[in-house]
Amino acid sequence: MDDRQATDTDTRLSAYLNEHLLASEGGLSAFDAASRTWAGTQHEAPLKALRDEIGRDRRDLALIIQRLGFRPSKLKRLFTGLMRAGGEVNPINLLRIRGGSMAQLGLDVLTGMVRAKLSMWRTLMEVSEHWERLDADLLQDLADRAGQQIAELERISIETCHERFVEESQ
Repeated sequence: MDDRQATDTDTRLSAYLNEHLLASEGGLSAFDAASRTWAGTQHEAPLKALRDEIGRDRRDLALIIQRLGFRPSKLKRLFTGLMRAGGEVNPINLLRIRGGSMAQLGLDVLTGMVRAKLSMWRTLMEVSEHWERLDADLLQDLADRAGQQIAELERISIETCHERFVEESQ
């Protein structure tokens, strides 16, 4: 925070943004794990590209937090390391099997993570008229990017669901 007295609103917004920043570390790891699951397929490159975009979104969020004068708590920074480790393990699809139901669940979870991020951008857009340090145009761009990320994940999910849930003879 800067030199001004922190308000309850400052505290709540700082906590909210830092919680999303913390969760984004797990999201990066989850996208890394997904690209390993889909290695050697036509979906590996799009998943890696999504991971790179998610990384840019994370950096943009960190800059927004900084511009607002907020600082992450030491405890949350500790949890960031734990989130990174948890995402590397990929608890949703431990064996990285593309043909099983867990592969579908993994794609569903990734989509849900991006939907949560989109919700955050929309929330920030809504409160931006009260926080002049929030750039509404940037937030709109980030929301649009999240929408495109969701569409790409849904495309991969639709293209691959048949190999999991439809018999070859049908």
